[in-house]
Amino acid sequence: MALLMSVSEQSSPDATPATSDNRDTWLIFCAVIDNFGDIGVCWRLARQLVREHGQPIVLYVDDWDRALDFLQRQDAHAQTQIEEQGVELRRWQDGIDWPDILASATLVLEAFGCRLPDALIAAMAQFSAGRRPLCWINLEYLSAETWVEDYHGQRSLQSVTGGQGSTSSAVLSKTFFFPGFTKGTGGLLRERDLLQTHQSWQAEQARTRAALIPVMGCAADRLSISAPGSALWISLFAYPKPPGNVALRSWFAAMAEGAGPVLCLVPAGSLVADVADALDLAQIPVAGEVFTQGSLSVAIIPFLSLDDYDCLLSVCDLNLVRGEDSFVRAQWAAKPLIWHIYPQQDDAHQIKLEAFLARYGEDRWSPASADKLARFTRFWNLDADCRKLWHDLRPQLPDLTHRARNWQQKLAALPDLASSLMQFYRNRP
Repeated sequence: MALLMSVSEQSSPDATPATSDNRDTWLIFCAVIDNFGDIGVCWRLARQLVREHGQPIVLYVDDWDRALDFLQRQDAHAQTQIEEQGVELRRWQDGIDWPDILASATLVLEAFGCRLPDALIAAMAQFSAGRRPLCWINLEYLSAETWVEDYHGQRSLQSVTGGQGSTSSAVLSKTFFFPGFTKGTGGLLRERDLLQTHQSWQAEQARTRAALIPVMGCAADRLSISAPGSALWISLFAYPKPPGNVALRSWFAAMAEGAGPVLCLVPAGSLVADVADALDLAQIPVAGEVFTQGSLSVAIIPFLSLDDYDCLLSVCDLNLVRGEDSFVRAQWAAKPLIWHIYPQQDDAHQIKLEAFLARYGEDRWSPASADKLARFTRFWNLDADCRKLWHDLRPQLPDLTHRARNWQQKLAALPDLASSLMQFYRNRP
């Protein structure tokens, strides 16, 4: 439907893309893990590089079936490579003739430290012997920590032989490329027309929401009864916390006892079992079902396409997001957000969380709302009781929406990640 015009459609795929200085191919390697977070980032990056920079991209993925499910290309499971929106996707498997592949490649990008095959690295050494080496980039995870600026763009020199039976060797240089929130980093993924698209969706929010309902597979009559137009819309994408999920159960209870109606939209996935437990359901719900307790309605929706998910984030009053991809997209939507950061050993993720909260709260023109958002975020990540904190936070949402808009504009003043990569490539030694 026209109202749900996607970011890619806004970018006019039939239009002539910007021309790259070098038409040789970039190879991007992605390990598909954890509910599509890594493939989400890699796919958005690859698609933008093709569309906006005219850069030929081959995206290698290690879990072919899950990648195709993510792209909603279940028709291609028997194939080993496909083309999707100008990006060539290939199954990352054993037996690939890497020397032949590298003959037309000038850049290799390993996403999030996924380990390149030894045969590929040996072929890179053989290819680079006596001539300009391939550009080798390790795209790191996003962090707001201050040390990121010091390590962004740093190189690691590695002496590699040309493989079995080869006497050639080369010194390969791998550059660590950090996305981030400051000028000293690579920036964030942001399509050229993304902010304009959000403005369009939000300018007619009621119509956009109405158009989203059938996309989400929900019965409009049920939603109109349980969540009238005045309802608060919340998207919930979080990690499961078995057993119990104290934070989710207490938050649902707080919303159910609140004075105003709330519609909470949960994509089908690993969190649905926790939702069933929090609502005391006898069975695990499926996409399309809606459950009501007091003022709270919870709708289970299908896993949306990336562009439809952008639209959902745009028209929700609050977004709970997880990992990296949805976390970044929620910031571009300019709506208040709660970040569920990926748990790490020794609580290392808590340091990353605090670093982001500090940056997000730098503009302290309204410290009361910032403090309540930070407290709810901390309790959510600790799986602690959020009941009272929700009652404190909800009245602050209008103020936090202004803050989110300011934050979006601040980030938009920085170069986007795809453009930063192109600039680095053009200026490489």
